Amino acid sequence: MRGLILAVVVFLPLSAFANTVKDLKYGTILFDYYQQNYFASLIGYEYAKATNELTHNADEARLLQGGMTLSYGLPDQAQIIFQDLLDSKADESTANKAWYYLAKLYYQKGEVDAAARNLARIQGHVPKDIAEEFNYLATLINIENKHLETAEQAIAVVAKNSAYEPYLIFNLAVTQLRNGQLADSKRNLNKVVGYAKLHQAEEFAVLADRAKQALAHIEIEQNNLLGAWQNLQNVRTTGLYSNRALLSYGWTAIKLKRFSQAVPALKALDKRSISIAEVQEAKVLLAHLYEQQGATRSALKQYLLAEKAFAGGVESIARARKVIAGQRIPEEFVVNLEAMMDETDWYGSEPSLDYNKLTPFLIELMSSNPFHSVIKELRDLYALRNNLTYWGRQALEHQLIIQYRQQGLTSEGIGQFVKQAASQQEELENQISDLRLHTMTLDVEEQERFTALLEATDESFTFLEDKLSKIKSIKEPYRQSEENVRWAKKLHKRIKQKLAVTDELIKKLEQVMRVVVNAELDNHEERMRYYWAQAKLGKARLYDQTLNTIEDDRMRNTGEQP
Repeated sequence: MRGLILAVVVFLPLSAFANTVKDLKYGTILFDYYQQNYFASLIGYEYAKATNELTHNADEARLLQGGMTLSYGLPDQAQIIFQDLLDSKADESTANKAWYYLAKLYYQKGEVDAAARNLARIQGHVPKDIAEEFNYLATLINIENKHLETAEQAIAVVAKNSAYEPYLIFNLAVTQLRNGQLADSKRNLNKVVGYAKLHQAEEFAVLADRAKQALAHIEIEQNNLLGAWQNLQNVRTTGLYSNRALLSYGWTAIKLKRFSQAVPALKALDKRSISIAEVQEAKVLLAHLYEQQGATRSALKQYLLAEKAFAGGVESIARARKVIAGQRIPEEFVVNLEAMMDETDWYGSEPSLDYNKLTPFLIELMSSNPFHSVIKELRDLYALRNNLTYWGRQALEHQLIIQYRQQGLTSEGIGQFVKQAASQQEELENQISDLRLHTMTLDVEEQERFTALLEATDESFTFLEDKLSKIKSIKEPYRQSEENVRWAKKLHKRIKQKLAVTDELIKKLEQVMRVVVNAELDNHEERMRYYWAQAKLGKARLYDQTLNTIEDDRMRNTGEQP
């Protein structure tokens, strides 16, 4: 059954949270939130709540808490937070935001119907700071639920000229393609291509490349190889989707018998990393293409080079397995993830491990949501462990303080300490007086050198006298209550317990990560060995043909009968 048809609203959206920060502490919470430092932001929220520093932005801060709780993978707790806001008769704007964030949560989890139900609960006006995102989510849900006409109308009205427009059109086109609406799909894919021509930005150029490849796919399905080839000609030869485009271009040119035009595309791929699936296929395909052209020597050379490249690729996979098996690899991997994906900042990040052996094989894996979820959870767990480790060290120092206080001075001991301190002070003052008299016998320049030192000494004595007078006023030394001692010990024990739980969770997730990464490496190795075998077969076939040709020539020259 199809889900709800969601209406969209027309608003000129403002930036989220713009002009709403009235509480100073809410501003610091927002800062950590935008830095994705959710742990610090949550701590800031709890502290501000405990100290009553959220008088104007309490509901907004509560909404943030719910969102950050979701980011930690705690949907039940987040549900409670949002429900509390809704039950507390929050104002319409806050309630609508709560319903929106719940809808967004369910959509990200793949529960489209639940997302639609929550989005439909928004009453009255949609807050301006989420209006654009609301329209985007509502349109995505309509697309998922196959309400394509409603979605297309919404895109033409409320998403026009917004940053979401080309993405919504592309998603609509893909759904239409799956739904068999080829004409509508082609029309919208061409809109995406046209949008990129008018808006010169890398993200739109990448999206246009995807649209062109989808158009080529449609043409191939309709046996219009020439139309497919023309679309592929317009895909950029560099960029995120260039590898698939170059390979598709090569195959299409071969099917059109335009072998000479397929060679440049395959050669461009041949120069790229062996870890890329399209490159592996292109190496064997290029050799096969040379065979079809009758260029036996070029074909044999390409098979030999491909065989050598595949052997090196398999060795690289073996090295990558050793890297991921390292004891600290998962933590280093997570911490340095951005550095690994951004080669321009590689040296600035100074990672302690060589990820160049590992990351080329994980590009596709890194783009998957499940893998990123594992990475994100591990990152948060490492932050929690670091925090607990810090407080563990603080607990040891606290225990020493408690122990010292329990062995503290008695009233009599304080008296003795005061007498001893006074005696030492008097002795030091006499020594300073002698030093001051001695400086008077020196030259004027020499006396000036000691003036600053003597003034600083006088200030230190004044400070010591003040502290000593305070100690003299103590009638009974402070003793920590047994209740506080028990409470402190309980907290120290809790830190150890939480640290043990966190370590266990990290261990489990690290193992999951290793399994997932090794499975990806298995896929790479299996595919690489397959093409390696194809290269070996091609080489053997050409060797046999060459030997047969030599034998035939010899027999023809000698007049022997076969």
